[in-house]
Amino acid sequence: MNRCRGFAVASLSIACGLCWSALAGAQEISPTQDAERHFDARLDLNRAFTAARSAATLQPRAIQGLVANVEELTVESNETTGAVSSLSSQRGYLTGATRGRPMDVATEFIRNNAAALGLEAADLQGYVVTDSVYSRVTGATHIYLQQRHAGIPVYNAQLQVNVNRDGRVISVNNSFLPGLAQSVRQLHPRIQLGEAVAAAAKFSGIAVPTQLQVVQSDTGPQRATRMSHEGLSLAPINGRLMLLPIRRGEARLVWNFQIQTLDEQHAWDFTVDAENAEVWTRFDQTVADQYRVYAHPVESPNHTSPLPPSDGRTLVVNPANSTASPFGWHDTNGSAGAEFTTTEGNNVHAYTDTDNNNSPDSGSSPSGGASLNFDFAINLSGAPSTYRPSAVTNLFYWNNIIHDVQYQYGFDEAAGNFQLNNYGRGGAGNDSVRAEAQDGGGTNNANFFTPADGSRPRMQMYIWTSPNPDRDGDLDAGIVVHEYGHGISNRLVGGPSNVNCLTNRQQPGEGLSDWWALAYTARASDTGATPRGMGTYSLGQATTGTGIRTQRYSTDPGVNTWTYASINGMAVPHGVGSVWAQAAWEVYWKLVDEWGFSANLYNATGSAGNQRMMLYVNEGLKNTACNPTFTQVRDGIIQAAIDNHGGEDVCRIWEAFAAFGLGSNAVSGGSGSTAPTNGFNVPASCQGGGGDVVFEDDFETNLGWQTNPNGTDTAVSGAWERGDPEATSSSGTKQLGTTTSGVNALVTGRLAGSSAGVNDIDGGVTSIRSPAITLPAAGTLTLTFSQYLAHGSNATSADFLRVSVVGTTTSVVFQRLASASDVDGAWSTATASLNAFAGQTVRLLIEAADAGTASLVEAGIDDVRITRQ
Repeated sequence: MNRCRGFAVASLSIACGLCWSALAGAQEISPTQDAERHFDARLDLNRAFTAARSAATLQPRAIQGLVANVEELTVESNETTGAVSSLSSQRGYLTGATRGRPMDVATEFIRNNAAALGLEAADLQGYVVTDSVYSRVTGATHIYLQQRHAGIPVYNAQLQVNVNRDGRVISVNNSFLPGLAQSVRQLHPRIQLGEAVAAAAKFSGIAVPTQLQVVQSDTGPQRATRMSHEGLSLAPINGRLMLLPIRRGEARLVWNFQIQTLDEQHAWDFTVDAENAEVWTRFDQTVADQYRVYAHPVESPNHTSPLPPSDGRTLVVNPANSTASPFGWHDTNGSAGAEFTTTEGNNVHAYTDTDNNNSPDSGSSPSGGASLNFDFAINLSGAPSTYRPSAVTNLFYWNNIIHDVQYQYGFDEAAGNFQLNNYGRGGAGNDSVRAEAQDGGGTNNANFFTPADGSRPRMQMYIWTSPNPDRDGDLDAGIVVHEYGHGISNRLVGGPSNVNCLTNRQQPGEGLSDWWALAYTARASDTGATPRGMGTYSLGQATTGTGIRTQRYSTDPGVNTWTYASINGMAVPHGVGSVWAQAAWEVYWKLVDEWGFSANLYNATGSAGNQRMMLYVNEGLKNTACNPTFTQVRDGIIQAAIDNHGGEDVCRIWEAFAAFGLGSNAVSGGSGSTAPTNGFNVPASCQGGGGDVVFEDDFETNLGWQTNPNGTDTAVSGAWERGDPEATSSSGTKQLGTTTSGVNALVTGRLAGSSAGVNDIDGGVTSIRSPAITLPAAGTLTLTFSQYLAHGSNATSADFLRVSVVGTTTSVVFQRLASASDVDGAWSTATASLNAFAGQTVRLLIEAADAGTASLVEAGIDDVRITRQ
């Protein structure tokens, strides 16, 4: 089946950031006012602007040509530029296999499909290749082109083509500005870099030194200039001219430069108008996390036995991985023998920075001597200052563990990983992590600064003051993994040369970091339903505590109630990000439940579910568009699943995402939106699943479902019925719509003449239960059904439609919650794995709830099927 999902509208995806109440030129923001990390004046400017999709008539015809040749084509477009922002298939590739270099495959596809992307031939002239990232583990190559005009780069304007090992085009992400040449009105600056820097400092509430001096400059098209930085920035200020896309038909000449603030809390990337000194964008390359907190086997001292104040640590011997760190953790020159006997090496230099001067305290990298024996005492009853060598050793160990594991999954030299010496294996090098333990720059916090490949990142770990005694974040592996995760995601999304691709409102950066922390600290004894709080140790909580997030992560809908649409109203970026982490956690457990769990995270080609998910996430981020929506990150992960493990996990991943509201019909609203629409559908190719039918009921006949099976339902109307699914309320304003097949569905009981509606549940819970179903003992068992939920304006999350499986245990396999907004339902398909019930005789329990009589809640179930493959 060839199907185009349509031109799903997205907000400006070129360099989206957070939105302030006025344009940059109209306000100053002090550090205390800067509650949100990013600023982008274009969001307000373009709020009511929608570009024509294409000035030419070629684009629709060209898209239709792709629709005819690509199975289940997905097309998303950018409403402010009119160009297509992404092309992919929900179940396959954009092209067949071909011979040739990946670069040639990529450029040929772009050349042949420029019209489909909404681009003119002139828009492709003068581009440069910023990165070509080859993934050893998958054989895919990710190619990043940057748009240029008259030798001047276009800010964050990337054309990314992902090519698999067989020369198939996996997907394309596009943020080139169409009609670029006609959109530029100025190529020569009216103000110089010094004036732009002064404007940026004033905008940010920073005092400007009396005299900013030009240290070096050239006369090329980009006017590359270096300014003095004393009293303003930790590093020299290097600026160059770029073209900033505003919207279709307009690109502004801007100065682009970075200021690393003296308090080490920000590394700001600015674009300032080269004509009038207006600040257009300010994106923070330092990710600071305000934890209440977050903490692996072993996650923290509280996750050990014996518990603190006992010392639960173990002595680990020769932990360096020979592939990722071939000369050990203390090497820097690529020869036998350690160059350092302290906590310094090729991947990380760990030390304390208690005086907050961004340099190691004297003697703060503890020595393990010639034998490299880093075995230091610890007393958790005392202040963190009494066990600094142990804290630094723990921080050094975890940074290296993350480096070595991530290397296996493609975060290597070519992808922009963190190493001083790249041993001739690609990438820029000279960028090991500066890991600062017990940093004096703050408390109850941590952060990670990620510059582009070739410049050193910085991790700052702080003391936590709320418990007594104080606790040290350096002992909280969840925090360490989370912070390092920002470095991974910033270098994988958009390529290692562009670290500004996670600055939009609907981006998953915080959630990706949470997910890595969960995945690194998962144990074989865990289940998906096991509640996981983040940062419980540093907050002084028990391991069962909530931690920093408002809900614990769990596949149990009674513990975590989020869906995609839950980001509406959540704080950016942490609240929004935590919802992505839950979505990814649901997918993780879908795979672990199917393929099992392995404690060996170094085996990136392993068949266990957690190994597969780690691979799909890392490779998926390389497929993902700059400034992505959740749906685009989802698509990147699915594209990785299509291309690895024979594609056998694609429908499982779709099913898990769809159950969360990130199905094929989910609507993101754009990269700047936090008001997406849930979608619970899977692609047509994943519906039904094929295989042997174990049980099926389309409700055209009565197969013996019980109403109110336990006699405990409390709804005023405790009945469900097989009947006309299009019955309307007394006002005629609501209807169930059309079932997926036939004329009957199982719908909530009728209340004819009721003001609430003929199908209103009306106050309480009503349930039905299937006849007994004997499941086979072997094979992949999948439950598929159509479901419907509509609710009135005063519904709450206590209103729901729930599907459980009752065997020797009872498990909730699907739950859809209502919200405070009025939603008219629509039928969609949901799936769930029943492998945990193999060999058992089970019943399906369907429940619908209405918290009170004031709201209208209607529910429906149709086409229930259990299959075995």
